[in-house]
Amino acid sequence: MRHFHSNRLARLSLVIAGVILTACGTSPPSKFYQLSPMSRQTTPVSDVSSSHNVVIALGPVHVADYLDRPQIVTRSGKNELNLSEFDRWAGSLEADISRVLVENISGFSPADSLSVVRWTPYTESRAPASLRVQVTVDRFEGTLGHSVELAAQWTICGSDGSVLLRKESQLTEKVAGSSYDALVAAMSGALGRLSLDIFEGIAPALQSEQARKSSPEDGARR
Repeated sequence: MRHFHSNRLARLSLVIAGVILTACGTSPPSKFYQLSPMSRQTTPVSDVSSSHNVVIALGPVHVADYLDRPQIVTRSGKNELNLSEFDRWAGSLEADISRVLVENISGFSPADSLSVVRWTPYTESRAPASLRVQVTVDRFEGTLGHSVELAAQWTICGSDGSVLLRKESQLTEKVAGSSYDALVAAMSGALGRLSLDIFEGIAPALQSEQARKSSPEDGARR
């Protein structure tokens, strides 16, 4: 009887150990996120120029090294960052930011007066744009349930590469919830505000470019 009882305890111990090992070896499924462009119904519509067929090339977009990773980065303290192993970007963050900026800025003006394309060395060699917008994202993270911080430097260059406008945007967007979905939604909102900052800089930059091209000095060089 004592031997039978010992065997039952041994089998029970093995079962419990197996359950514990199985639980330890199981991880939650990863979730993947994308930034989203602004709704076309909420974007301001304005002409940036009386001329037509103005092409704006956006890129390259660079992000800070600490953001250049699959995991979504959040801040848990002044000097502490968290990388979520199970909440990740669906692709390259740089490419996602580029896509959303292009879509947002395209929505701010009628298609017959302004075309916004993503810059690549190939497109530049084939058809140089009227203006080119370069963006460097120095900070783009937030705290769950609190807010998102976006700090970006952006430069608008003329067709010859000359700098027409250089600015920095510091933006804060409230996170409406404690989930990563709410965090990414707030990041998309901050990116929408950056898009508007850039769009508002396009008109004066384009005027500067047109004035440069029509100046006597420029005409003499050509």
